[in-house]
Amino acid sequence: MKKWVSLTALLLVASFAFVIVGCEPTDTPPVTNLNFDIVDDTDGNPGGGIKVTWSAPADATPDEYVVSVDDVDQVAVDGTEDYVYTAGAEIAVYAVYGEERSSAETLDFGAVETPTLEVWSVDDPDPEHPSAFGFGANGTAAPYAVSVEANWSSIDFYIAAGPVLVSPSDHLPEPINNEENASSEENTTYEDLDIVAATGVGNYLTGRDLTDNGLYGLWIDPTANGYDEGDNFGKAVVTGIDGDKVTFKLAYQKVAGLRWVVVD
Repeated sequence: MKKWVSLTALLLVASFAFVIVGCEPTDTPPVTNLNFDIVDDTDGNPGGGIKVTWSAPADATPDEYVVSVDDVDQVAVDGTEDYVYTAGAEIAVYAVYGEERSSAETLDFGAVETPTLEVWSVDDPDPEHPSAFGFGANGTAAPYAVSVEANWSSIDFYIAAGPVLVSPSDHLPEPINNEENASSEENTTYEDLDIVAATGVGNYLTGRDLTDNGLYGLWIDPTANGYDEGDNFGKAVVTGIDGDKVTFKLAYQKVAGLRWVVVD
């Protein structure tokens, strides 16, 4: 009987201790109210940087904070803001206490990739072949037939004979829609293109001749008023041209105003 009581008591004590330890608050709480603004890059070009802001934990005083881009730490800061000019898919902020870090609070800037998209020139005789594409709310590109007027509001670019990548505003005899979209020629690889050319210095054209393996920055300007933070950006590489057919791989930045195109 004594053995039974002693064992029961031990179990009760152990359970109580476990509850106390399990409920103990963390001593490295994370930052709160993580937010961001789109800012100019270091050359003063819009859409090239991020200002990250946050609040200190309510019940703790960190020694410093670390901002990380795709798991690579930037310089540690004492305050509650930092500027990031290195394009990435994710920004994380940590509160630092001595040698320990809090859990990360994160912001997602990963571009959404469409691995394969096939479109044909508007001169292609097959009515089943789409000759335009547009990016949806989820960031993926979808093909559309220009001949179907119900598609027009969804079109960001169409393919003219050549092939040429053309803004819907340049379509004749009447515009497809009022977007004035353009493409820039980029001189790197699809994988290495992390940020597309700035609108003020890039060679953006509303009609761009396409070449096999050509790499292009995409600028979607829905209000046709030059750069503002309602615009979106992307990148496209031509993976094949076969007669009237053009095959693309594309990525689209859903965060409006931001020129970063790093794929998750």
